[in-house]
Amino acid sequence: MYRTTLLLISLLLVSGNLLAWDFPNENRVYDPDIHTVLLFKSGFEMAMPIVSLNSGEMVTLSFDDLNVSLKTYRFTIRHCTAEWETTTDLMVTDYIDGMQGEIIEQFNYSYNTTVEYIHYESTFPSYNMRPRISGNYLLIVYLDDPETPVITRRFMVVEPTTVAITAAVVRSDSPMESHSRQQVDFSVSMPGFVWSNPSMEIKIVIMQNERWDNAIRNPTPRFIRGSELDFTFDPTHSFNGGNEFRTLDIKSLRYQTENIRLIDWDGEYHVYMLDDMSRARKPYIFYQDINGRKLIENEEYAEYSAIEADYAWVHFSIPSSSMIPGGKFYLMGALADYRMAPHNEMVFNPASKRYTCSLFLKQGYYGYQYAFKPDGSTVGDVSFFEGNHWETENQYTIFVYWHQFSGLYDQLVAVRDINSKD
Repeated sequence: MYRTTLLLISLLLVSGNLLAWDFPNENRVYDPDIHTVLLFKSGFEMAMPIVSLNSGEMVTLSFDDLNVSLKTYRFTIRHCTAEWETTTDLMVTDYIDGMQGEIIEQFNYSYNTTVEYIHYESTFPSYNMRPRISGNYLLIVYLDDPETPVITRRFMVVEPTTVAITAAVVRSDSPMESHSRQQVDFSVSMPGFVWSNPSMEIKIVIMQNERWDNAIRNPTPRFIRGSELDFTFDPTHSFNGGNEFRTLDIKSLRYQTENIRLIDWDGEYHVYMLDDMSRARKPYIFYQDINGRKLIENEEYAEYSAIEADYAWVHFSIPSSSMIPGGKFYLMGALADYRMAPHNEMVFNPASKRYTCSLFLKQGYYGYQYAFKPDGSTVGDVSFFEGNHWETENQYTIFVYWHQFSGLYDQLVAVRDINSKD
């Protein structure tokens, strides 16, 4: 153990500011045996992984390995800019206090499930490793070499400051978009902060439903008055309202819940969803959803769903008379890490005249939508298939970063959550 720790520290010190780590600072899984990766604020399973610096707050990491050969997983962290680029002006010791790697020691084998797996879990910060500074971080899970990740996950550390964010979600001030878009009006009060060039030193990010692909970055304040930046009455920081998320309920694999056509067994569970129809031209209907998140649960007999929830292939389908040109369809939500990747692409089948996709999911409750990504774009448009309404209930998060004129990194100085129904 002692020699392993020394080796790990040596590897990280050699890498210096981690320029050698050539992989993106995104939520990704690099091993096909790894499933159901969760990173959340401890005690709040559906909360974003955001903790206050030196507060005692923690994030919980968990995942399942379907290769049931026990392994020694480790994790480390690296600091990132507000744009999620690697912070190149810091040494590892500038942002990590303590050891520069941690072993994931807690594990349990699945129990009473048809699919065997080992469930790994850890919390952070720990006594051995803590972040020294605020900002964006990437948590990196690996086996032997931190340059070869198994899992990467974003999390944020906010420092206690006097910065205050006042915000409200309203209909877009643009007359042409008031029926379909939601505008985030907000102001940022920064007493005690002194800046010479706020457009360079202050960075703002607005996120809708934990999606990074359509986040608004660095909006221009309408005016600056003393220590306050005003971002109200500006339709340029508005989002498509979209629609309420569709729901997948597989907390039980014994009975069919809403939207499920058939549950079958052929050595593995298969859940066949009813065809999902376009809502693009349908009127808005409000219903309670979880805004694309996921909640792992076996409601049949489990005392501890983390190891007693089973897995099933879930088959999604969209009827279509022909392939739609100009882009691709994707399942969007926490069930696909809010990414548009090959494994969650809806592929057109000309024989059945359907777009289809199958995901291997753990028992639980999921919210999802379909996003259309035009060719050449990095942003998914859910309104193409789901419809677009200003009334939709959406969750927004505002991040305020501060990069001092002579500073080396982007400090995260305030975070504010707001719901469109507030």
